[in-house]
Amino acid sequence: PQTLITLCHYAASRDSRFFPAPDTFRPERWLCRDTARHPFASLPFGAGTRSCVGRRVAELELHLALAQV
Repeated sequence: PQTLITLCHYAASRDSRFFPAPDTFRPERWLCRDTARHPFASLPFGAGTRSCVGRRVAELELHLALAQV
């Protein structure tokens, strides 16, 4: 069927079921690899064929920035 399914990234990334205290700045929340986390809880670049075309550029910039530290 021709069904369109959308996801509100803003709401999904602030869901307290997946991110305790979602509106609090806590960078350490990304350090642990929680295998119980829902796979679609955080999709900063989207997914599939319509994902962000700049994803690899952003990842390469991150690697360059870390290499210079």
